[in-house]
Amino acid sequence: MSRFVSPLLVLLVLLAPAAGAPLAAQSGQQGARTDTLYVHAYTLKHQKAAEAFMLIHPLLSPRGTVELQPGGNTLVVRDTLAGLARVVPVLRNFDRPARPLRIDVYVVHASRERPTVVSPVLPEPPSDLVRRLKAILPYDFFTLVAQAQVSGLEGQPVTYEIGGGFEVSFRPGMVAPNRSLRLNDFRVLRRKQQWEFQTLLHTHLNLTLDQTVSLALAKSEASPDALMVVLTPHQDNAPRLP
Repeated sequence: MSRFVSPLLVLLVLLAPAAGAPLAAQSGQQGARTDTLYVHAYTLKHQKAAEAFMLIHPLLSPRGTVELQPGGNTLVVRDTLAGLARVVPVLRNFDRPARPLRIDVYVVHASRERPTVVSPVLPEPPSDLVRRLKAILPYDFFTLVAQAQVSGLEGQPVTYEIGGGFEVSFRPGMVAPNRSLRLNDFRVLRRKQQWEFQTLLHTHLNLTLDQTVSLALAKSEASPDALMVVLTPHQDNAPRLP
């Protein structure tokens, strides 16, 4: 077995606190200066270090830094004891097995005039959804075009045909302690031909569990009609749509 140890690993062994012991006790000094910088290397077992990088960066002190080592899926944090006390618990909470998610998706056509053709297959949009849309949009009539309950896992890409010739795709992040959820590369596509799709929307979304977000797709604010994409994310043990 090779006895070679890289200089970087030696540095981490010398400066990083031992796992499970109080940070202040391992500084080797009583009453350590509060502005002293310490090193903490954290290797993630379940999640991507690159995503944790963005999560903890706002928690650092003004002198704190974080280095991403993608090859080892590791973050090396240099900060004061107070900064590390904020960062380390967040990393531990973030680095867990992926949990199931469900996103209720409605595609609704909104118009100022009553539609002349109503689908005999699709039901009307839920009345509470219609009330919310009327409160924020200058439209009077809402017709359900497609709906689906899209299930997946935190961190895993999802592509789903929701009916009516529409498809959604995205990669959910991890649910944060404040119940926020980021959908990366969220796309709404409409089928034009058998294997040809038109991209109607491509963006990143920040959502909150059990709260509804409505996106309006229209040529302009004065358009006589619009296409609404309505999303509500849940943990997958939440009650399902009727």
